[in-house]
Amino acid sequence: MKRHESRSVRYEGPEDVGTLWMMHRREHTARCALIARRNGWEVRVLMGRDLLLEERCERADEAFSTAELWKTRMLQDGWRQVLPA
Repeated sequence: MKRHESRSVRYEGPEDVGTLWMMHRREHTARCALIARRNGWEVRVLMGRDLLLEERCERADEAFSTAELWKTRMLQDGWRQVLPA
């Protein structure tokens, strides 16, 4: 008796793997999310559900560099970094 096993490969969509930093200005809070994608990484700056910035990167070091560049620009624009307690 032959046994047939089905192997299904399920595509997992982009996954938010964490917050790299958070900023606050007036009544606004923005967070920088690191997103794992099938073929690399994505960095997003979000205010609530609104997407402010987004960039795809092939390597993790590119994603971290992009996040640091955006953080520096936001600090220069009057945002304050929110630090964990």
